[in-house]
Amino acid sequence: MSRRIPGPLRWSMLVALAAVVVVALTQSWMAAPAVSDQGWTQTRWGPLGPADRDLLEKVRLAGLWEGPTGQQGEQQASAPAVRGVAQKLGVEHHELDTEVRTTAEQLGVLLPSRPNDQQIGWMNDLSTRTGADYDRQFVQILRAAHGTVLPLISQVRVGTRNELMRRFATDADAYVTRHIGYLESTGLVDYASLPEPPPPATTGRSASDLVVPAVVVAGALLAAGGLLTALHRRGAPGGGSGRGLGGLLPVSLPAPRRSRDAAPPRSAIGPPDPWEELARVPDVRPRAPTDPTAAGNPTDLPDQPERSETAGPATTGAHRRTSRSQYR
Repeated sequence: MSRRIPGPLRWSMLVALAAVVVVALTQSWMAAPAVSDQGWTQTRWGPLGPADRDLLEKVRLAGLWEGPTGQQGEQQASAPAVRGVAQKLGVEHHELDTEVRTTAEQLGVLLPSRPNDQQIGWMNDLSTRTGADYDRQFVQILRAAHGTVLPLISQVRVGTRNELMRRFATDADAYVTRHIGYLESTGLVDYASLPEPPPPATTGRSASDLVVPAVVVAGALLAAGGLLTALHRRGAPGGGSGRGLGGLLPVSLPAPRRSRDAAPPRSAIGPPDPWEELARVPDVRPRAPTDPTAAGNPTDLPDQPERSETAGPATTGAHRRTSRSQYR
């Protein structure tokens, strides 16, 4: 089979196939979503998924820094409205932190024990500010942090399969929504500086979706180029060594015609057929008689028996008279 496929065509097909496989594997690896190692676990309140555990961790982290920050703002803020908001945040975050720790203990989820590096940086930045500058930065940072965790709470609230997590998400949503209202009531929120909401998911195709079709088309073009190159090297269609399409396809030649007078083929096995031997005997036909008196040549007469040297003149003459009388 390999002899029938030209070398350039074979290499073009192999290169195209390898390119398609590499690109497909790369896209599959890049598009694979990150999945938590813990996956789903079964509890008495229903299945517990990765999003449920992530929400418990995020709410716990918020309580680890927003509670102490609220207590700090109650003492360090200059505006009375900011001090009142800070006092409410400190108390309610302590209540929410107690609820999240109880829920996590019932579901067997481990929670962090200290704020992350970004939250520690916010706390250190606020500690260096005073007066009105502290008030504006206090409101802005806490408003942005609450706006980040609220969408996560809503997603778990509407999609969780765990009954205990559904109750916790409902309570957390009420807390965070109320806190956002507290902070906006101060009039110090710079909405233009808040993080923009994520864009909606589009159904249109992106440039990465066209990679695989482009590779397939390129492979087809390479294969066609290899085929054309092979045809060009083997010659024009129907020419060369008596083969069609540049020598790629064999051409059947007609069988030689046998003459009517030729003897029929004889089987190579067994004795010869007597009827075949008779068919080979040539057809002998007598020649037309001629007038012996016209030429006077005794050779024009039919075959005559040879004259015996011992026969006398009478015998020879009688034989000639008898022979001539047959043609009268």
